[in-house]
Amino acid sequence: MRRILFDLPGCDPRALAGYPATVARQLRALAAIGAPPDVLHVQCPANQVPALTAYAARHRVPFVITTQGEVTMDAGQIYQHSAQMRLALRTGSRRAALLTACSRRAGDDAAAVAARFADCLVVPNGVDPAQWEVTELPTQPTFAAWGRHVPQKGLDLLIRAFALVRTELPDAVLRIGGDGEQTPALRELAGSGVEFVGSLDRSGVQDLLARSRVAVVPSRLEPFGIVAVEAMAAGRGVVWSTNGGLADATGGLGWGVDPNDTRALADALVAAHREPVDPMAARSHAESLSWEHVADIYLRVYSDLIA
Repeated sequence: MRRILFDLPGCDPRALAGYPATVARQLRALAAIGAPPDVLHVQCPANQVPALTAYAARHRVPFVITTQGEVTMDAGQIYQHSAQMRLALRTGSRRAALLTACSRRAGDDAAAVAARFADCLVVPNGVDPAQWEVTELPTQPTFAAWGRHVPQKGLDLLIRAFALVRTELPDAVLRIGGDGEQTPALRELAGSGVEFVGSLDRSGVQDLLARSRVAVVPSRLEPFGIVAVEAMAAGRGVVWSTNGGLADATGGLGWGVDPNDTRALADALVAAHREPVDPMAARSHAESLSWEHVADIYLRVYSDLIA
């Protein structure tokens, strides 16, 4: 593994004047790695795109760019603030042999900056089903959500909706895993039946799912939503946000809802408890998104590009 610093000049006049020399230095660092690859594939395009675009052109290597939703999901909203980043993505996408996205929504968001992404190939992210076990569904109305405690994940929206759920299902329990900047506010917002279980590793998530009847992904925006696929690999139905790529992640199974609509989210949670997804149907969908399957797609793509 090699680490190479790729940077853009920003607004500093001296950095702008010296940027060609910066790219030349980056190209030398790339050349020092060894012989050019058969295919050059960039995941999450950012500062690296200008130098890698030039490298691919110099060595006549097929160039692939995959967006994972960074155009709208970057924590610093860099694509909204930086004209250089937008220009880099447009230029790189025009010269790329292939563009892919983890979901149709991620591709559409990238297309707002670089029009060629409108026709990109959607290749979903995957899971290793062998790491997840299908367990018997609990009978109690138990719901699980986990992830970073940040506004984008919509856990505050879920807590508000869960208060309505408790009026119909008084013994309902919502367990929330993870932590983050919003944890204190979420704890203050939470009412009866909400439990915070802290940070979780994979085995912790498996245990959380084993004790839950329904998984919930209430994100305000989610480019794909790998946690939904993990829940399905464990045989759980998912109530998922329609704001983003979760329709691709779930294959449409479960209950899609706008989490900003508190009543609709509460109704979806109640429905998911009363009419659960068949655990084996959920598992079968997750198996169709195994990393082995995703790798096969890319291997076929690479073969076509170098044929």
